[in-house]
Amino acid sequence: MTEPKVHPLMAAHEITIVPGVYDVLSARMARSAGFRGAVLTGYGVAASYLGEPDFGLLTQSEILDTARRILNRVDLRLIVDGDTGFGGPLNVQRMVRELVGMGAFGILLEDQTWPKRCGHMRGKQVIDAEEHAAKIRAAADARGDGPFIITARTDAIETHGLDEAIRRARLYKDAGADVLFVEGPRNLEEIRRIGEELPAPLAINLIEGGVTPPITPQQAKELGFFSMVRARLATRRRVASGSSNLFGTGAFFSAGFSRRTTQVRQRLSTGCLKL
Repeated sequence: MTEPKVHPLMAAHEITIVPGVYDVLSARMARSAGFRGAVLTGYGVAASYLGEPDFGLLTQSEILDTARRILNRVDLRLIVDGDTGFGGPLNVQRMVRELVGMGAFGILLEDQTWPKRCGHMRGKQVIDAEEHAAKIRAAADARGDGPFIITARTDAIETHGLDEAIRRARLYKDAGADVLFVEGPRNLEEIRRIGEELPAPLAINLIEGGVTPPITPQQAKELGFFSMVRARLATRRRVASGSSNLFGTGAFFSAGFSRRTTQVRQRLSTGCLKL
């Protein structure tokens, strides 16, 4: 099998802004604002589809159904939050083949036990590293030769410490992951080590009120991060205050706080839509 094609943004190690979406309407809003790509967030789908927190209540079928509905109606490069793959390597292969068949652009797979938790919540547990590496190999085998991006996430910092998280990430890279995502670094030194000790491209997740301190997009780029996910949690406060503008609560692969970024976010805010 030939090596899968790599997206130009990954090859250039550039950071791009991509909205998090959770249904067809939010995806159409993103596309109408000029975005070509989006991330289908498990957090957002759990909230919109079930009205529940991201506690591992979603099923593979529900995520695939949401992805299919979006891709049937919206021309987007959609990367899908696959959680843990909803089972073992065979389940991962089925999910990847379904996503490839419907035209999805990639998947994110994490090494938590099931049911999983949001990455910045306490009480997480992780499976054996070799078990997750087998899932990554299964995903790489199932995707074929197209430009389907596999992001391997480890949540092992909380449970085993940074050294083990870095070891796991290297193992997942060797298994076929394109992007490495070490969840939950707790300080700038841990972020620096991740950037220095792991091969690019890398992802980092910044959540308002989460365990990871903020860094600038320029810092993220210099450290080798391909994607910088910023999750804002303003919806509850805005609803409580009676605000009609619910934008700004989703996850973004952020290019920074440039004038263009501000303009894009202002355009999306007019839709009164949580992304």
